[in-house]
Amino acid sequence: MTRGLMKTASSIAVAAAAGLFATSAMAADLGGNCCADLEERVAELEATAARKGNRKVSLTVYGQVNKQLLWHDDDAGYREGKLTVRDNGANMSRFGFRGEAQIRPDLKAGYVIEIGLGGEDFGVSSDDAFAIRHNYVYLDSQRLGRITLGQTSQVTDGLFFIDLANTQVTPQEMDEAGGVLSRPFAETFKGDMFDGFRRQGVYYRTPTLAGFVLSAGWSHDTQEDKDSSTSPGFSPDDADDYWEAALRYAGEFNGVRIAAGIGYREELENSTAGGADRQVWMGSASVMHTPTGLFLSGGYADRDSDDVTLRRDAHWIRGGIERNFFGIGNTTLFAEYGAVNIDRKKVGGGWEAADYHGIPFLGGHTHYDYQANSNDDVLDGSYWGLGLVQSVDAAATDLYINFRRYELDGFSGPRSDSPTNRCGVSHGGHPCFVDPVASGRDASVINAGMIIKF
Repeated sequence: MTRGLMKTASSIAVAAAAGLFATSAMAADLGGNCCADLEERVAELEATAARKGNRKVSLTVYGQVNKQLLWHDDDAGYREGKLTVRDNGANMSRFGFRGEAQIRPDLKAGYVIEIGLGGEDFGVSSDDAFAIRHNYVYLDSQRLGRITLGQTSQVTDGLFFIDLANTQVTPQEMDEAGGVLSRPFAETFKGDMFDGFRRQGVYYRTPTLAGFVLSAGWSHDTQEDKDSSTSPGFSPDDADDYWEAALRYAGEFNGVRIAAGIGYREELENSTAGGADRQVWMGSASVMHTPTGLFLSGGYADRDSDDVTLRRDAHWIRGGIERNFFGIGNTTLFAEYGAVNIDRKKVGGGWEAADYHGIPFLGGHTHYDYQANSNDDVLDGSYWGLGLVQSVDAAATDLYINFRRYELDGFSGPRSDSPTNRCGVSHGGHPCFVDPVASGRDASVINAGMIIKF
């Protein structure tokens, strides 16, 4: 027995020695550097991998892909009954990068760069293939609040459409402004008439106090870029300025969640061609009973101006239920209604109407003429709709379908179809314009799609 154990031990020792000699020989073949192959392989991997620029600032890549089937029926004849596959322009596909660095326990610095995928059939060289949505830096203090510099959402962005339910997957505009419907629908219903947008600016928000957050900001449009050498005498327009303030609230009491906000924005027109300033008030609120999932949301906005063609107000209301009926994620069912009122009233025999041409008429009255092409008319309008959103939590995915019926109001008055002499006589070298006329128009839109976030 002892002799067998000694024989086994001797065999193990011989094998170990052989391994040692083999390793030494391999090292000699590699020029004395046993890690050269490993280092070369690591260098190859580093060259093909995405990595952070440094260890002090974090990096997170995020985004979403949102594709839809969209059908629309516009009785003005614009792409009537057309079915298309498209990116959801009102909630577009995007990718972004964000990160933060800790300066001290109560102070952080951060950044966000977000790119949207614009255009429906864009190529690599297309002007609208990519859109810069966000590009900003910020300092965030727990005690003093956050200050942001760069292109991002104005403090009134989203303030008109606050909704606690998952209905924003089928956003308020439903892509009307993206060329789906004819011009009067787009001009009447597009959300940025009231809601804020993304602009270059400086923005500040306070820390949250008892559920309230106060924000203020100054921003501007991008200055028009034209070469005076190719346009003699051209003077580029200054970018319009925007001053704004907003107050938001969010809280929950006894199973009832509440979110609300109110804001004001002053829009200063700086065009060399002249123009009128605009003053916009807006507010919205949403309430959800979390045990049952019942919710109700609504908003109101008003835009005033010295230019009567820019005056309008709007309201909307939406209600429904949001619950996890099937165990895969929340199901959101809702109905909605909204309306936009153009500030139009008949005075002195003429129309103070929302359109583009105010022309002095006989007797000193002003008549606002509607275009000969009825698609250029801007009218009061309303819509009603139904929607369904199904979340799939395991895949960070939402499936959605929404229907809306749009209606533009009509009104009547005598008008000739002649673009040069509407009533058969001229006065002072100008054609004679009479009261405008336009007929009501309807449109239906259905969009169904899928949005996946990463």
